Amino acid sequence: MNLTVVTIARRSLTLGWLLLVAGLIGLAAVTHMATTFVIQGSSMQPAIPFGSLIVVAPASPDAVRVGDVVTIRADNGAVVSHRVTRRVDLGSERMYEVKGDANPTPDPVLIPERSVIGRVALTLPYAGFVAAMLGTPSGVVSLLATVATGLLLILLVEQLEGELSEHDGTAGAAAPEGPPRGALA
Repeated sequence: MNLTVVTIARRSLTLGWLLLVAGLIGLAAVTHMATTFVIQGSSMQPAIPFGSLIVVAPASPDAVRVGDVVTIRADNGAVVSHRVTRRVDLGSERMYEVKGDANPTPDPVLIPERSVIGRVALTLPYAGFVAAMLGTPSGVVSLLATVATGLLLILLVEQLEGELSEHDGTAGAAAPEGPPRGALA
């Protein structure tokens, strides 16, 4: 096997492993430092795909505008993220008409402003699948096993690389001194 191919494979595996670990650390930071939800339906597609992780920022009632995507906690405890299609002032209470982008009609009831958790500030497509997996003990074990397997694979490729360099006689070889032959000094 060619030493260059093995070196490129090791570097690629190492980079992939580092990106995976950095992504997991970033995901853990986002989910613990912000209000996040996993999208479990398709009513907001294509703007927010199924399985996305959304970050919700608090928003004052005056800051919520038509066209904003807001996250709402219904009276029954269900959490929904839909787009505001209309603001309605009924006496002293502000209400919102909301609609999922993929739905043909607005939601059947107006949403009181007290039910709005906040405005969707960031959407991370497919990150919700990983966040949901990390919410279970078996998901954490699976992810740790994946990270450990990647690390072991890198170590095995490093060992192969060392054996190939010893076989080729390049291990510990000193760099030639002086200019190469035929070079102008």
